[in-house]
Amino acid sequence: MSLSNENNILSAIGTRTILNLFCKIVFRFLHFILNGLILREIDINVIGIANVRLQLLYTTILFLSREAFRRTVPKLNDLHSIHHYINLIWFIIPAGLFIISLTLPITLFIQTDNAEKYPFYYHACLFYALAAFIELLSEPFYLLATVTLNYHINIYIEMFASTLGFTIQAILIYNNGESALYYYGFGYIIYSSLIILSYYIYFLSRKKEERIRLFLISSLKDLIIKPTHPYTDPKLSNETATFFWQGILMKFLTEGERYIMSLFNLISYKEQAIFDIINNLGSLLPRLIFSTLEESAYAYFQQTLSRPKITKDQHMQDDQFQQKQLSSSPSGRS
Repeated sequence: MSLSNENNILSAIGTRTILNLFCKIVFRFLHFILNGLILREIDINVIGIANVRLQLLYTTILFLSREAFRRTVPKLNDLHSIHHYINLIWFIIPAGLFIISLTLPITLFIQTDNAEKYPFYYHACLFYALAAFIELLSEPFYLLATVTLNYHINIYIEMFASTLGFTIQAILIYNNGESALYYYGFGYIIYSSLIILSYYIYFLSRKKEERIRLFLISSLKDLIIKPTHPYTDPKLSNETATFFWQGILMKFLTEGERYIMSLFNLISYKEQAIFDIINNLGSLLPRLIFSTLEESAYAYFQQTLSRPKITKDQHMQDDQFQQKQLSSSPSGRS
């Protein structure tokens, strides 16, 4: 990699780190203010249902559907065919539908601990799942902007959608406390709709040359799946599949306590709400600083280092090297 390319990557990731950290700080303060606004207006059990059980449904769908694709974003120079990559990206949608088909029935009917007695619980479950699916539809733009190192587009859009969407959500909940679960879910639909609309409006408002520079495509027609052969890049597909299975384990390790609380009803929804508030406060510094640095470091190494070859290939290369050394040695020639 040339020095200029590495400097460009460092500059892009440095900008991403600063913007990401700033936006996270702003959103955290906004989150606490909005939660404080509605805390006295609704039953704390509803907060436990929304912030633990339903939020877990939402994050599980999104994480398992898209994280593997985000972890395997290719370098721009290594992208042999944009059509192969777009074909691969759209696997996010069937993956999301499959995960929804598994997680939504569990949230709706299994170990609910009488959550259904609260008004609009079933509506809220459907809204959270629908919001996750809508957000997945914006993922092609997110990934293409990441390939071109235009991280600022993703950060600005997410910040805009978070600020406006969750502010509207808090106002609706504040004014309709008896229907809080309904508006918790509806607020997420607003948020995800703002994300996808922002991407499409931003893309369509750019000139053709700028679209190619930012997203590698010139029109929405380029996002249509193409019947290429092979259908996707095999190397990238294998890496994505590997990260998908690793992502399942990672999700359970990072949020295992929430799965245990939701599936086994070890504590009440009121206690889950208290746990969520304390957990958010206690992990404020690590989430703001360390998670941001981790994301930026991963993005940097992803762009500057090549992924190691599989063990079998390494062993074959080692054997070939040893044979070459033996054949070139005096004992090997005798």
